[in-house]
Amino acid sequence: MNREAKLLEIVAEVIEVDNVTLETKLNEDNWDSLAIVTFISEADTSFDLILSPESVGEVKSVAELAALI
Repeated sequence: MNREAKLLEIVAEVIEVDNVTLETKLNEDNWDSLAIVTFISEADTSFDLILSPESVGEVKSVAELAALI
């Protein structure tokens, strides 16, 4: 599985939706502090990197998350 596909899988799981694309918007309804912490944990494990809560919390779309990884 490539990085983009894995990212989409993680985000879909975290925000509890079936379909996620790079264009999927992240807002206060689906991108709260619990979602951010969960995403960071999954991304750290899957991509072997360390993301800051500040940078992850500032994103507005899945495409912006992709740019972080």
